[in-house]
Amino acid sequence: MLFPLILVLLASGGCGGGSDQAAGNGSDTLSMARVRAMEDSLYARPGVDRKGAQALLDVYLMYAQVYPLDSMTPEYLFRGASLRSTLGDPKGGIALYDRIIRDFPHWRKIADTYYLKAFTIDNGLGQKGEAQSAYQTVIEKFPDHRFAKESALMIENLKYTDEELVARFQQMNADSTAAQANTRP
Repeated sequence: MLFPLILVLLASGGCGGGSDQAAGNGSDTLSMARVRAMEDSLYARPGVDRKGAQALLDVYLMYAQVYPLDSMTPEYLFRGASLRSTLGDPKGGIALYDRIIRDFPHWRKIADTYYLKAFTIDNGLGQKGEAQSAYQTVIEKFPDHRFAKESALMIENLKYTDEELVARFQQMNADSTAAQANTRP
């Protein structure tokens, strides 16, 4: 039932999938406005609306299918990857990150994509060895990006259990509080 609605939502966009879409110019403003309205509606409500999130994910994926070369496609896939992970499907999120990496290697958020893929492997799947390799890829491909430094920290933390990490952060917080207290007049 939702699939035909999505097709109508996207296909009735007015500008259609003409030559601008093939060039990836993001010209289907009516479809993008409708996606934005769904996002606003979903995020305006407190809590997690699983049905609304799934509907939005379906729209993102349909947009990418209808307009595969559009400039908004990697952005919608990126948002969809996050939604998939939030909905309990980290493998599906990783598959979308991989699609962005494969199909849009020069996208402006490609470093973010690599990092979030690594993060999802780490936290969503709990595969520490694969996560370390993915974080290392971020460091090698984007050595000057802010996520390279973050990836190095994440690799360092992979060797600790969750309980050990909590204890480390509590100790760091206590040390920071003590240092601040000692510097006050």
